[in-house]
Amino acid sequence: MAILRYFGLFLLVSGFYACKTNQTVVLEQMQKMSVKCAPSTPRNYVWQPPDLHQDLTEAELDRFSKKSWQLASLLNVEKELRALMRLEQKGRESFGAEDRLRWLELKQYVADRVDLASLEISATAAELDCEEERADQFKQLLREKVGKAEKKITVAAILTGASAGLLAGVLNISGRGKLTEEIAIAGGIAEAGLGILSLKIDRNIVFQHQRNHLKDVWFGADSTANFPPLIWYYLSLPFKEGGLSLRESLKTQWLSMDQLSLKDSHKTDLYFGVGGKYTADELEDRSNMLDQLEALISLMKKDLQLITKELIEGKPGQ
Repeated sequence: MAILRYFGLFLLVSGFYACKTNQTVVLEQMQKMSVKCAPSTPRNYVWQPPDLHQDLTEAELDRFSKKSWQLASLLNVEKELRALMRLEQKGRESFGAEDRLRWLELKQYVADRVDLASLEISATAAELDCEEERADQFKQLLREKVGKAEKKITVAAILTGASAGLLAGVLNISGRGKLTEEIAIAGGIAEAGLGILSLKIDRNIVFQHQRNHLKDVWFGADSTANFPPLIWYYLSLPFKEGGLSLRESLKTQWLSMDQLSLKDSHKTDLYFGVGGKYTADELEDRSNMLDQLEALISLMKKDLQLITKELIEGKPGQ
């Protein structure tokens, strides 16, 4: 009977070894490694919705494309572009010293506004990239913790099964085969218990995001503290009358990729709230959505390149 006592003790030790893995994976050190992605200085924005569909004259469309005028509305440099056109219509060869100085000042002002917009785009994209990286880090840490827990339970199950078989063999050789069935039953129960433990591993991690760019994209707003006005209106206002805005197109893309479901209130509350318990797959979804938003904002620089090119070289075909 001493053998049985040792075997029972072994089962208890194996169970305790495996049970230690059945902990909440939310550890303080995981939260401490959170990268602070928010801007270090407060943002004070002035919100004034631009009109992207104002009537333009033939002369204005001959000098700059419609897309450039729309960008000029976002940059609030329409007045400067029209003043530049009036000077150019006089003919540069007839410029006086004052006219030439004014022409250069106007071009430099517009160029400076474009440069500032480019910096705002880069800063916003960097913040989104930081949030994406933070989600990826938590996802990796969670998967490592779950993997270690599953490995411990697997090892405990193997040791339990092997020990039960070995003990049964020893008892048979020693002529005490009557206890073999009891050993097999005890080993089976222990392995089943370990299997149940593997199903109860906590596969969640608390992930907070007080500043949530995805929330603004999903719900929309007249203004937001997360985006500069230039970028927010670029995302929110349709460039084609009656068409979808970039923000609405991105929402449609998310839904079509099954990253979200309007019927799944848990996911919408989680992704577009202040955070909560995430699974690794949900963290991956969040990371992907941030990456798509970052790419969309970064593409705004192509439109800025267009207005700069037309400012310097003139509209193609002129």
